[in-house]
Amino acid sequence: MRRACAATLSLCLALGVLSTALHGCGSRRFGGQWDADVEFAGFESLSASDGVDERARLVSLARVFYERLASRRFNSKATYDDPGLRDYFHSVEAFADYYASLAEALERANFEDFRPTAVRLDRLERTGPGRVDVRVSFQGANALPLRWWWVHLVRNDHWEYVDGRWWMIPGKV
Repeated sequence: MRRACAATLSLCLALGVLSTALHGCGSRRFGGQWDADVEFAGFESLSASDGVDERARLVSLARVFYERLASRRFNSKATYDDPGLRDYFHSVEAFADYYASLAEALERANFEDFRPTAVRLDRLERTGPGRVDVRVSFQGANALPLRWWWVHLVRNDHWEYVDGRWWMIPGKV
């Protein structure tokens, strides 16, 4: 009996060590500077009337927003009630639409605890006056059993410049 327990314990410890070792293998971790590898389209000769670069303003705003999403559980009322996240949306309904869409996407992508652990800005494309499409990638631990690799989710979000401010415009759920 003791020998069986010892063998089981050894196997569990070995799997734990293997899990930790493999968790980062075979996947590209997010890292480095926030906007180091971002593609920009349509921003070549644009600047705001006050002399501040429109692209730089949007990148810094997007950075604050998306970094607030990292390491947050999206099946949690505390995350849903965060006023810092709601400030990027015109209305409570717009925020609820975005939140529901993101939570569902994280679930379908098998993010453990509905939690992205890292976020990376991939592309900003100016699609019209005061309109920008943002492609952002999320990474997190895999929720499926015996899968030690990372899961990824790529989203295309829409931002609009209205009344002197950039707003996140969610798609329809």
